[in-house]
Amino acid sequence: MGVSLKSLAKAVVRVVVHAAITFALTLTLGPTAGTAYAFSALSYETSRALRPSLGGRGGTERKRGYEVTQRGSTISHQIIYGKMKVAGARIFDGTTDKASNASGTGLLKVLLESGTVSETGLENTFLHRVVAFAGHEIESFEQIYINDEVATISPSGNVTSPSRYQGKINIYKHLGEPDQAADPRLVTAVPAWTNEHRLRGIAYLYCVFEFDVDAFPNSVPEITAVIKGKKVYDPRSPSAANAWSDNPALCVRDYLTATGYGLGEAAANINDTAFTTAANICDETNTDAGTTRYTANGAFTTSIEPQELIADLMTSMGGTIWYTQGYWNVKAAKWTAPVTDVNGATIVLNEDDLRSGISLATRHSRRDNFNTVNGTFRGDESNWQVTDFPPVTNAAFVTADGGQESSIDYDLPWTDNSIEARRTARIVLERNRQQLTLTASFGLRAFQVQTGDNVRITNTRLGWTNKEFEVVSWTFGLRNEYDLQVEMTLKEISESVFDEVNDGIVYERDNTTLLSPFTVPDLGINISTELRRVKGKTLGVLLIDINNTSTLIDTAEVEFRNTGETNFTSLGTLGAFVGTERVEHVGVEDGFYDIRVRATNSFGVHGDFNTVSNYYVETITAPPADVTNFDGNVVGSNLFLSWTPVPDLDLAHYTIRYSHLTSGAVYSEAENIAQVPVGSSTLALQNAGVGTYFIKAVDDTTSGSNSSVNPAVFVVTSIGIGDLNVVATLTENPSFAGVKSGVSINSQGYIELAEGLKFDSATGLFDDRGQDTDPVGLFDDFTGYGSSGIYYFSNGLDLGQKYTSRLTFSLTSTRFDRTASFDSATGNFDDRGDGVALFDGDPTQYSDTSVSLQLRHTDDDPTGTPTWSDWQAFSVSDITARAFEFRLVLSSTDTNVTPLVSVLSVTIDMQDRTTSGSDITFTGTTNITFDDAFAATPAIGLSLANLTDGDRYTMTNKTRTGFTINTFTGGSASTNAVTLDYVAKGYGKELT
Repeated sequence: MGVSLKSLAKAVVRVVVHAAITFALTLTLGPTAGTAYAFSALSYETSRALRPSLGGRGGTERKRGYEVTQRGSTISHQIIYGKMKVAGARIFDGTTDKASNASGTGLLKVLLESGTVSETGLENTFLHRVVAFAGHEIESFEQIYINDEVATISPSGNVTSPSRYQGKINIYKHLGEPDQAADPRLVTAVPAWTNEHRLRGIAYLYCVFEFDVDAFPNSVPEITAVIKGKKVYDPRSPSAANAWSDNPALCVRDYLTATGYGLGEAAANINDTAFTTAANICDETNTDAGTTRYTANGAFTTSIEPQELIADLMTSMGGTIWYTQGYWNVKAAKWTAPVTDVNGATIVLNEDDLRSGISLATRHSRRDNFNTVNGTFRGDESNWQVTDFPPVTNAAFVTADGGQESSIDYDLPWTDNSIEARRTARIVLERNRQQLTLTASFGLRAFQVQTGDNVRITNTRLGWTNKEFEVVSWTFGLRNEYDLQVEMTLKEISESVFDEVNDGIVYERDNTTLLSPFTVPDLGINISTELRRVKGKTLGVLLIDINNTSTLIDTAEVEFRNTGETNFTSLGTLGAFVGTERVEHVGVEDGFYDIRVRATNSFGVHGDFNTVSNYYVETITAPPADVTNFDGNVVGSNLFLSWTPVPDLDLAHYTIRYSHLTSGAVYSEAENIAQVPVGSSTLALQNAGVGTYFIKAVDDTTSGSNSSVNPAVFVVTSIGIGDLNVVATLTENPSFAGVKSGVSINSQGYIELAEGLKFDSATGLFDDRGQDTDPVGLFDDFTGYGSSGIYYFSNGLDLGQKYTSRLTFSLTSTRFDRTASFDSATGNFDDRGDGVALFDGDPTQYSDTSVSLQLRHTDDDPTGTPTWSDWQAFSVSDITARAFEFRLVLSSTDTNVTPLVSVLSVTIDMQDRTTSGSDITFTGTTNITFDDAFAATPAIGLSLANLTDGDRYTMTNKTRTGFTINTFTGGSASTNAVTLDYVAKGYGKELT
């Protein structure tokens, strides 16, 4: 929409004529050599505020953009500067069936093809809507609202909140780039939309709605958005690309130069020096509130007249715009010093500069005067609604007007916060009270001023000395037979007009406590069950407690169904309540249920269901609780089991089962070994075996004879063994040749925690020592013992195979306190008071050291890549394993104290074992293999029956795994059948 300067000027003239007040927009046109078109937004707005509305179509949307979605074939483009919440224009609607989406091998396709689901009811399930928001490229969609609720949208376009829209709405953003492509999803879904529908230069949203009566109780929801709008040119960074800005001066410049919807003015006709100055003023943050001085945030449609839009934009910075000598100029509302000449001297016009008489208006008419400014703004602070800002008034002005408040309504369509709105309104109020207006012709000195400047006037007759005026109109031409004159209209101004005054008034949003039509409070739900005797029968009861903290619900619906069923059944509807209400379902059968509850507000809008799914009801058939804290202690060959009693009142007994497996055992395959009555929580088993022990609680018959769902488990890996045989002993003392970490061997050959500097490591002269550095007079410096250390045995032990062994140790440890020893003590001996009169104190009174012998074991070959157990402390342990490693851990909590270990050894024993065989018949030779190999070759006793005279036998290949018997007759192998009995006695039992 290109608009010529001439047509704009004519339009402005029409405005001035209609305003018909002296301080309105000043514009002078004529055949003079130079003309300044001055367009004061403040004057225009105040004049418009004081005159009646002319009405007309599209007033609101023309000035503020679309606030609700528009439809039609001739809708105007919407233009957005800064950031604003707007609606758009609906430019396309298309529908598709749900069945048409059932492509590929999806479940819906399978159901349709099988006839399980028909296509009836699936028609027009999806609505595809395109909403255009701006007729230009935008910076971003900052927020998207669905019925005035902020939506959260996933990267894939799915609306995830509000939750009732999840899976029901998808929204895809397009910013209006010049090379924008058509939305591929829309092209695929709707044949009417092709790849040629690119909407280049149009910012839009593609929305997909899936029909749902609860999600959309009032038809298709309204989609609006907070948008960061037009990218504009900034003359302060001439080489930079256009970028988003809410600077009013830059937005005005963009409109002046924009083609298509602006004035289309050439950039060469813009006074960028003036626009830069104004932009810098707008960006200032040294305001009383610490906020940006002026911003422009709003929208308009291209149906607006240019002079109206420019006037609206200028209100956002309280400024003035004018066209002079071929350039557009602008000035933001801020005090500027009076103009100076080329030498820097302030220009003061006086009687010598006058070329005509003075026309002076001293006061406004009562109609045009006001002492209070009311007005509106719109932004995030007002929830994006057009809202009144707190009125700006001046008590002194009210007093001067006889105590009668006189106000104007000052609309600020491009101001989005109350602070800037009141700042601008205060300037309007103060400017209006500057009532002197002077019109006169001046000599050529007036060529040094221009529209928008402040200039000083001195006039003796009027009693003015350096009185300050603002130039609101400036023209020049030939007068009185070729006398070149400048005609100006000057309006009284002072620096105080632009002062910021904090009157302590703040904006408060008119919040409401009424329920939003689209917001329904959530309800809480707690579910439990109980058994109840009703008329001699035991029935299950489902208890549903509904929690509500809001006074804004009208009803609450409760429904349930068997899990897997399609439809829910109502359990009732509650009226309005606050607190907790209970709904019962008596006679519920055991099984899985889905229970849900939702609220309805006074508008009849349903809230989201709060659903508990797969709730398992167990009443009569409910098993007792699982047994907990099932544990055991092995003492010799005895096992003592214990557990925590189950609290069920209908408990009958506990069942103990046993499996010889130590891993992979299951309850169902184990045998019953004991039944423990109610009231007991321990069981002693003699001659217990290695394996897995289980326990379950069992109900009495009146409750269905159920047992616990999960058995408690205790695994025994070894049982104390009888007669022992020493297999190996690892003795570390006196050499202590193992690896040392944080420990060392002292001069006595004992293990101790590593200490500080030794004599041989010291530096300096020996004679210099013993004063400050070594007050106890010892050769060696001492910096304290470490807090812990580890000694690793020089060798581990490999039994070659897996056996059950008993491990014991021998350890001698003493506590050594270096500072408590006689030679190390300080002070006088008579002053010591250890109470026991020992030179070195009594170490049995201390607990600041400890030693712990630890082992780890493996079932693997230790020379390969074995899997070791964790290190564990032991004293006497029966362990089943192949190989062992040992270490000693020393610790101390006192840096002057260490444990001293002088004796350290570990002994491995194995139990005596006897195995036998009988009635083994063979001829000549037989090989005997023991069922389980011994740890070493056993002693073997034999008995052979049926030997004949002259027969003899020999035993060969005697090993830990078995032996061979050979019978002979004379010098040859016997042919007689003989019977063998044997007994083998040794130790150790090889395990697999």
